Amino acid sequence: MPRPYKPIAFANEFIQKSGALGVEHMKLQKLVYCSYGWWLAYHNEPVLSEEPQVWAHGPVFKSLYHALKHHGRAPITKLQKDIPFQPFPHVDDSDVEVCELIDWIWERYGSKTAFYLSGLTHRVGSPWHTVAASYHFRVPLDTTIPTEIIKQHYRELMTEYGFDRASA
Repeated sequence: MPRPYKPIAFANEFIQKSGALGVEHMKLQKLVYCSYGWWLAYHNEPVLSEEPQVWAHGPVFKSLYHALKHHGRAPITKLQKDIPFQPFPHVDDSDVEVCELIDWIWERYGSKTAFYLSGLTHRVGSPWHTVAASYHFRVPLDTTIPTEIIKQHYRELMTEYGFDRASA
């Protein structure tokens, strides 16, 4: 599966990393979102085929929501499909840069709870908060968080954390 990947491909990578414990849907949404943001900090093209939307519990990839909603709050332990009778979407093992990103995101955020990550994405000044506030927190359905707002936010985080901007 070449770039850009479907959000479920990233979710499946995190499901695999979670092992027998699994990972809940809300946490997967936030891990995929953080992956999307950190990728944009270093690249001009999105790594995912879909922009996140502004939902009540933070940024949500709509296709991922529909693929996983039947799990409710239960941990997801098995790979997921978005289309029946098709292979499980995944990141190509040969895509070293994306695999390294997923490893880094898991190391950085994998031990955090879904609610911690949700709080992180709701902070004042975050892309979700910026867009939601522009609508006085009465956001119309299907409102996306523009890529440029996410890119700017994560590039600011790069600077704040002292990360190398040479490849950005």
